[in-house]
Amino acid sequence: MEIPEGMLRKLEIRNEEDLQSVSAVATHMFSDGVTNWGRVVTLISFGAFVAKHLKSINQENCINTLAGIITDLLVTDKRDWLVSQRGWEGFVEFFHVEDLEGSIRNVLMAFAGVAGLGASLAYMIR
Repeated sequence: MEIPEGMLRKLEIRNEEDLQSVSAVATHMFSDGVTNWGRVVTLISFGAFVAKHLKSINQENCINTLAGIITDLLVTDKRDWLVSQRGWEGFVEFFHVEDLEGSIRNVLMAFAGVAGLGASLAYMIR
């Protein structure tokens, strides 16, 4: 996913003072009162794109300030929500993708076990 250059140009982020526009974007992102992992990830991803932009214009010294703005928003404004969602553990659980191969293997092993048990019982009954 690439943030169009036009969007970054529209924000006019050229130096540390311009980073307040990132704070405005973050505030707007949550302005309807809805917080979810998708929005949190979007905010962090947006920050990564802005950091990449800052690096491309030789303003790497502003990246720590950018990280601070995003961190402050998450730690202060979204702290209760993050705690209620169990933080990092909740994030990992929310985005967990079931190991399909492992599930199929477990089903096949269970089937083989039941078939083996059935064959053993059939042999013993004879």
